[in-house]
Amino acid sequence: MKIYVVLASVLLFSPVIAQAQTDDPVDKNVGGPYVGGQFVVGQGVKVGDSSPGVAYLIGADVGYVVKRDTWNRIELGLELSTGKASYKDKDFKEDVDLNLNLVTMVKAGYGYSLGGHSFGVFRAGVGIAQASYDGKSDLGPKVNGGSSTGVATLLAWDAVIPASDALDFTFGVSWRTVNFNFKDLPNNQGSYQLNIPAVYAGARVKL
Repeated sequence: MKIYVVLASVLLFSPVIAQAQTDDPVDKNVGGPYVGGQFVVGQGVKVGDSSPGVAYLIGADVGYVVKRDTWNRIELGLELSTGKASYKDKDFKEDVDLNLNLVTMVKAGYGYSLGGHSFGVFRAGVGIAQASYDGKSDLGPKVNGGSSTGVATLLAWDAVIPASDALDFTFGVSWRTVNFNFKDLPNNQGSYQLNIPAVYAGARVKL
């Protein structure tokens, strides 16, 4: 009789045991290098009396994930991007296209688990931006402000979502600043800060 009870118990609870084994957590917080790309779209907002315009950046992103434990990570990276930011300068009555020829930025981030093997990452970055200034005043003539090299900074948050063991997708929001001094513009109007609030999406491959 005891044998029948044991067999019945095994048959009854074996599906539960199998399900528990299937649902055991799998650690997919894997460290190592990655390479990818991203597209950033937002607004160009000059500090001062201005109206925002469209801004975008297209870039490459390389980096390294340092695993701390199953639920935490550190991400270090280098971003190379190019794009454009537009705005209307009300102080000088100009429609401006700021050509962001090259933005080079080093980044560091702290990542924490969102569940489902996804991670949320807070990022900060600093680097150098090279740009050229094209403007058109309300009076008609074009304004060539020449080129300038300035300081770029970044604050961002994104979600890193695995699509496979080798591929991740990223979606996030960012706040970028660039500071320039275009010396070819009169009356020191070429010294200013441009803010770029934006959203972005990208993909990266683990190496």
